[in-house]
Amino acid sequence: MSTEGNDPTAGEDATPDPTPDHAPTQPSATPERQADPTPPPPPPAEEYSAAAPRSSSPAAGFDFAAVPRSVWISAVGALILTFSVFFSWYTATASVSVPGGGSISRSASGSGWDSGDGAKLVFLLALVILVVWAIDLFADTITLPFPASIAALGLGALALLVVVIKFFSKPGGGGVTSLGGTVHFSVSVAWGLYLAILAAIAVFVGAYMHMNETSS
Repeated sequence: MSTEGNDPTAGEDATPDPTPDHAPTQPSATPERQADPTPPPPPPAEEYSAAAPRSSSPAAGFDFAAVPRSVWISAVGALILTFSVFFSWYTATASVSVPGGGSISRSASGSGWDSGDGAKLVFLLALVILVVWAIDLFADTITLPFPASIAALGLGALALLVVVIKFFSKPGGGGVTSLGGTVHFSVSVAWGLYLAILAAIAVFVGAYMHMNETSS
């Protein structure tokens, strides 16, 4: 009689394993902390330099070394001529004789501006000469009706004529005036008028030199 059907060990291999599978790993409830993003680098220096405003002044790109010497002579002479009007042009001296053979004298200086309309005309002529040279050098969009050298030559000659007249025609006649033999009054030329004459000569000579340079 066969006992295969009663074998308690029969079919053991077919019995499922009661041990459950390992549970799947649960994801972590705490999310991983991401690193802070790196700030973008600053723009290169070329961008700042390109965005920076550039100077549009005419003098910024002007080559002063290219200006002829004759123009410098005339323009600087005109500049000095404008200031010379406010310097001392005349010196008035008054002396009083006192008993015993002595005398008391006092002197006072007067500027060219206070000496009359002639000095004011010289100041105006010098300003016009400076404006003419400035237009010729810096204002490329402005065309003068005549060359700057001719204008400076004519105006400089007129200014020189006025200061020479002021040299010989001193206020009050320029002579020595005596009142009763006790008071003497005289007017002499001061250093400011000499400076004005030299400045007017420089304006004229510089303009004449430049006119010859441009015509040749």
